[in-house]
Amino acid sequence: MTILWANTSVYHSGWCEEYLMGVYIIRPKTTSVARSLKLASRKFTAESRPSQVAEVVNFWQQDPVYQEINSYLDPFCGSGGVIREIISSSKDADTLMEYQNRISITGTKIVDIPDQEIDKVSQDLPNALILRDFQIGLIQPERNLTGKKDTINVDDLWHLEAISLITARQQGFTGTGKGITVAVLDSGIDANHPEIRDKIIESYRLNPRTQEIQTVPFEDTVGHGTHVAGLICGNQVGVAPEAQIINSIMFPNGVCNLSDWISWFNWLALQPEINIVNISAGELSLPAGYFELFNSLIDDLIAVGLLPICAVGNEGFNRSRTPGNCKGSLSVGAINNKNKVAYFSGNTTITITNDSQSYNVPYVVAPGESVYSSVLGGGYEAWNGTSMATPIVSGVAALVLEKYNKNISVLNLLDEILTNCKDLGLDKERQGKGLVQVPKALYEP
Repeated sequence: MTILWANTSVYHSGWCEEYLMGVYIIRPKTTSVARSLKLASRKFTAESRPSQVAEVVNFWQQDPVYQEINSYLDPFCGSGGVIREIISSSKDADTLMEYQNRISITGTKIVDIPDQEIDKVSQDLPNALILRDFQIGLIQPERNLTGKKDTINVDDLWHLEAISLITARQQGFTGTGKGITVAVLDSGIDANHPEIRDKIIESYRLNPRTQEIQTVPFEDTVGHGTHVAGLICGNQVGVAPEAQIINSIMFPNGVCNLSDWISWFNWLALQPEINIVNISAGELSLPAGYFELFNSLIDDLIAVGLLPICAVGNEGFNRSRTPGNCKGSLSVGAINNKNKVAYFSGNTTITITNDSQSYNVPYVVAPGESVYSSVLGGGYEAWNGTSMATPIVSGVAALVLEKYNKNISVLNLLDEILTNCKDLGLDKERQGKGLVQVPKALYEP
């Protein structure tokens, strides 16, 4: 991704006066990684990541519209603006370092452009999708339904029973998600909570000035991420108690910019140890161009060997949030302890304009009503939300990945989850494939 920081006095294609600048996302309009690359072979192993990233980066560099966009923006370099490449650290993955100065798995540029001139840019780049930046928030759950508890009991773990994890353990299942890393894109995580202590291995935040993802102290800015993390890896409430979590403070104080997603997704591609991306955030009723962008961004993650698991939203029947309603997302709705779809759990039928194909979200449901997990400052609270159902599915995905030692493709992992769901006998549009289960193949002979 490229950020163009331009002075307010702009000289390009006749621009020679001071304008109010806006931040815009620019990418090829119809190009799709999903339609052009074979995603079925994408693997989760760290060894697979460099070649998968290289293929996606090369794909965009060879795309004629992406080249056209680059050429169009180049003159800014000599007119007082400064083009900055996102510099992302790939730590020990030396083979990825060569892409550091030109990594773009999204084929997207973020630029400052005078608002008054955006129509001219659109005319000059007819094949480009040009979108103004805006803020996106976390999907806020209903919190603290029954008061805070210092300890929890067996009755508070109904969510683990619902997905057959307790039954699996009683039958000798020993899977814990060991060796699997989940990036939780959220408000932050309280790494000192006893339920998840020593499981939150790294903490990062976007520097808005440089657009770099930087190491920062552990924190949770609003408390949402701590509840989410507990359901993935908590000692008692977690599905995969030995999974490791990357604290990705993408939503400080609950919000971020759309452009931040580009920075984070490019950074995630260069972290070969990350396997699953948990996203309990999104936006309602996006215009077509924005939805197209998100669809492409989610496919870009899959293309480099990452599984995005996303909440469908809490607005109820016939409404859903993006990216939880993107075709490539493992979209998650919520049920209650009576095996009914929660009243707030979203669903939608999505029609893709380009190919006239339709699909329904969510793909699956998981416990999301009155679910206990860790909270900021210690203790446990029961919350309602698809934000609670989503990390439970991330935990199940971690258990499957552990069983296969990551030697499974992204699409095969999706198939493993979808085909092992429990049909609740409810409306397919509301329950999708049904209630996520720990696959019996993981623990039965």
